[in-house]
Amino acid sequence: MRRNTLTATAVILTWFRRFIDGSKPNKFGPIRKLSQLGNHMRVVSFLLAVFIIAVPPVNHAQDSASNVAFRIDSEASWLRVLAYPDGPLRRFGHHHVISHNGISGMVEVAPNPLESAIMLEITVGEFSVDDLDLRALEGENFEKEVPQKDMDGTKANMLGEKLLYVEQFPTIQVQSTAIEGSMPDVNIVATVSLKGMEQTVNFPASIELTDDAFIATGQLEITHGALGLSPFTAAGGALSVRDLLVLKYEISGSRVTVSE
Repeated sequence: MRRNTLTATAVILTWFRRFIDGSKPNKFGPIRKLSQLGNHMRVVSFLLAVFIIAVPPVNHAQDSASNVAFRIDSEASWLRVLAYPDGPLRRFGHHHVISHNGISGMVEVAPNPLESAIMLEITVGEFSVDDLDLRALEGENFEKEVPQKDMDGTKANMLGEKLLYVEQFPTIQVQSTAIEGSMPDVNIVATVSLKGMEQTVNFPASIELTDDAFIATGQLEITHGALGLSPFTAAGGALSVRDLLVLKYEISGSRVTVSE
């Protein structure tokens, strides 16, 4: 309909220009010219009305429909990875809790939350190993205290060249590519950039979202291979870390204010 209106407006403008510049012959005298002046004014009024119809009104609703930025609360957000011993000598190994507090990033929340965008960054060197309080949260398999030298050795192995290689790759990035399902329980499809490689990972999440804040929690089982890694092994492979890991997380954030 708008296209037809614009076409009609163009035709009227062409006719109007010819009428004004004298391309139509004037067969009358000065008195008739005064009458034509009145006609011209009526034509101008008509054209203004046409333009008002042809130009769409500003949709102020679009302003309220724009995305809203939320900043990750690094102090309140956390990630935990549960690692289990494996192999013939697994009874000599330890169950480990690998944790991270200090996740940073942004979330752009769209009017339709399923169209939102998530970007997280994790500093590899800030992972902790076997915090006593966190081990207590994970139940019977984690009740046994791990000697400090074993914790230090586990962290050194984790950050070394064979696993996360922190010296070469100091950060891990997580960038959402899609959010599937329906609120509040969704599946976040994300690209995980780790150790110079990109892997697609599905993160199940339960999301609480308000105008000013959000909390996303989830848990999944994931193999080393799904992250582009290989399990650590010792004693010629007789003792290793189980390939299957358990990942738990809670990510929270608050709306970015104008003052920020």
